[in-house]
Amino acid sequence: HENGCKLTGVARFRTVAFRILPERWRQATAGTKNLTVAGLLADILDNLGLEPPADSILATAADHYERAVCAGAVAIPHGQETLAQLSAAGYHLGLISNTMFSGQVHVADLERFELTQYFKSMLFSADVNKWKPKRAPFHHVMSELGVTPEVTVFVGDDPNADVVGARRAGMHVIHFESSDRFPAAKGVTPDATIDDLRQIASVVQYMNNTQTGSGGR
Repeated sequence: HENGCKLTGVARFRTVAFRILPERWRQATAGTKNLTVAGLLADILDNLGLEPPADSILATAADHYERAVCAGAVAIPHGQETLAQLSAAGYHLGLISNTMFSGQVHVADLERFELTQYFKSMLFSADVNKWKPKRAPFHHVMSELGVTPEVTVFVGDDPNADVVGARRAGMHVIHFESSDRFPAAKGVTPDATIDDLRQIASVVQYMNNTQTGSGGR
């Protein structure tokens, strides 16, 4: 390698990556060790018995990988119209993402889909080492939005990270059934379940009508 880092075959590299990633993800969401792409690359090389290159080289490699993956991202149907509708109705909107990617590449995606304008606060877990379902990322964004948990609704697709986490933070929560790749959470149920983003506005309005002291969601 031109930067002096000895590499291994792609198949072996991938095998080790998929072997260690679940535990590294568990550590991150448990709050014991942050997870970034650069850090994962270093861990993979260490498991392969290879000397990791300088941090600057790892950071460059991570950036290339993140941008290549994000280039294939597509927007969930009806996302923009839903955010525009909620924003026009006066709701303060924030975003929390469990991700080992840097926030800047996700923001680039959001800008590409013309979504950044709707969010007053955005948190990407690897940037600040705050991961769902811990309370910290939820309280971080609520603080930036100037809202309290009892008048806040969180919408998420992962029952264990989003439904459990939002409940721990004292928030109302809507489960968006976007796919079947997430395992069900035991003992915790959302206030509502949807399968189309266009349903959010009516569900939130119903919550407003049935809750006292509504507003600021």
